[in-house]
Amino acid sequence: MKHSQFQGTIQLHDNSTLFKQLSSDISNEFYLNKLQQALDTVFAAFNPTDSRPSSLDIALTLKHLGVDVETLIAALLSDPRLRESLDTFTIDQKYNPDIANLVKHVNWLNTFKECSESMAYIPAEAESLHRMLLATVDDVRAVLIKLAFRVQRLRGLKNESEMIQRCITQETMDIYVPLANRLGVSNLKWEMEDLAFRYLTPESYQSLAKSMSDKRSDRETYIEHFVERLQNYFSADSIDAKIYGRPKHLYSIWKKMQKKQIQWHELADLLAVRIITTDLSQCYLILGIVHNQWQHLTHEFDDYIANPKDNGYQSIHTAIIGPENQVVEIQIRTQAMHDFAEHGVAAHWRYKEGSNQDRALEKTISALRRLLDNRMDDDTLLEQFKTEFFTDQVLALTPQKEIINLPKGATALDFAYAIHTEVGHQCVGAIVNDHRVPLSYPINSGECIEILTDANSLPHIDWLDHRKRYVNTIRSKSRIRQWFKSQFKDNLDVLRKHLQGIGNHKISLASCCKPQVGDRIMGELLPDQTIRIHRFNCDTIMDEDFVRNEHSHLVELTWEKQSPKEKINIHIDAFDRQGLLQDITTLLNQEQVNVLKVNTETDSIDQSVSMKFTIEINFQNQLGSLLKQILYLPNIFKAFQVNN
Repeated sequence: MKHSQFQGTIQLHDNSTLFKQLSSDISNEFYLNKLQQALDTVFAAFNPTDSRPSSLDIALTLKHLGVDVETLIAALLSDPRLRESLDTFTIDQKYNPDIANLVKHVNWLNTFKECSESMAYIPAEAESLHRMLLATVDDVRAVLIKLAFRVQRLRGLKNESEMIQRCITQETMDIYVPLANRLGVSNLKWEMEDLAFRYLTPESYQSLAKSMSDKRSDRETYIEHFVERLQNYFSADSIDAKIYGRPKHLYSIWKKMQKKQIQWHELADLLAVRIITTDLSQCYLILGIVHNQWQHLTHEFDDYIANPKDNGYQSIHTAIIGPENQVVEIQIRTQAMHDFAEHGVAAHWRYKEGSNQDRALEKTISALRRLLDNRMDDDTLLEQFKTEFFTDQVLALTPQKEIINLPKGATALDFAYAIHTEVGHQCVGAIVNDHRVPLSYPINSGECIEILTDANSLPHIDWLDHRKRYVNTIRSKSRIRQWFKSQFKDNLDVLRKHLQGIGNHKISLASCCKPQVGDRIMGELLPDQTIRIHRFNCDTIMDEDFVRNEHSHLVELTWEKQSPKEKINIHIDAFDRQGLLQDITTLLNQEQVNVLKVNTETDSIDQSVSMKFTIEINFQNQLGSLLKQILYLPNIFKAFQVNN
């Protein structure tokens, strides 16, 4: 039973041998020539004293995943030793635009500043995640290459300081492992988990590795005999299937130990077998044979063929009490399911458009794009990403039999907020299977949950106390925080104090654009004579249907007694891109901010840019809104006021 192979050093490769390995299964002469050309370029720049990950190792890792030839070539040309000498235009001319674009994305991902003692943890992780998400929705192959680079980086961590080891491995567990899981690349996910486990908790890792090694021979002998019995049963029924022992990864074993609070030798499911057969019908025939021969554990049965996971994974999982009363985990799947289970989206290009794998990739990309579209602060982005793309899901029912999909660990109160925000706000209890349960009750798949509400009830501040675990999902926490924020920060009085021309009209804030004091604004006169205040360039009032509506009336509003304009300095840190400065100045112009001076400094090595603006604003409290809008622009990760 094997575990991850920790290499830690760059492999020495021979050009012709490596070409033979990488070119297997490739018949297109054009791509064969380009593959050899890329290899020649990398070997010419290779320096054995350079400790950075070699793209030769990256290409081999990706070849084992079954990626397409363009990905292999792009991986080779993404070698950090080529970054300064090989530009995107040259790659476009010598290879093709797709490969050039891939290399550009991978270099962008690889040039992000790595961990250091001075870096702020959450902003750095959030920016790294943001880059990965952008690259994924543009071309998922760039992220596959980056994942392979991260695996190779982890393999060579033993020579780094403890601080660097912990920083890189924590980032791996927070970002790269969930992303690999969602993309279905289990081979890379397992190795990253085991390597990260090695550095995050070295004592636990060493102890478990030694314990597992001591008993490995006994486990392998047992599995060998068990596989032989299975083969005899299958032969009797003329079933064609491959059977072999399945490796149990150290991190997954340790995680199960932590969950059950037991030692490794107390685990009942350290023995595992995988069965790969020819077609779907054989999978269920094999399942019937296995369950007829041995008693199976009902709570360990899952049919992911009938109900695939979100990342496209399909397989039948069961566990039986085998010979000598030993529990054996069994997975049953077809060869195509196995390829996709091992390689995920890396195997996407092997299948025809419209396949289960194709639909799984589309679903994943859509989910990641939704994350990008929802503007949120750094910690919320990280939490939502880990919650939505790594945890198991729970499917529960409303009394009307509507299915509600929530992360594992969601509570009855989370269920209420998933139905509707107001249902959550007014929730006073829940009934599960005819029994009243507390709001903190963790729901299980298949349960029917009735939410009890009271129109006079309001959210409790205790609901946000993480120790009491009333809510565990991002949606619930966000809705509760928003409600309390609305109670304690009422902008209406502030606006009324500064507005001119509203008379005795009631005013309300437009939720679509959330205007602040100092913004350029317009008023929408409603039928009840209330004035709803919008930003001047709000999409709602610019919409053609709004303009054509005879009942829609706009009134011009101005700020009363504007204070003298105040001169301030702001500092912006970003990753350089075409049009960055123009986007910032356009935003400042839209907000009626006068730019007095601009100074920029660009670091050509890591493509970061530092900008200092001297500006004039109308109101001091306009600054907070302005800085937040600047942060929303792509590639910007810091924006703040400076004193000089």
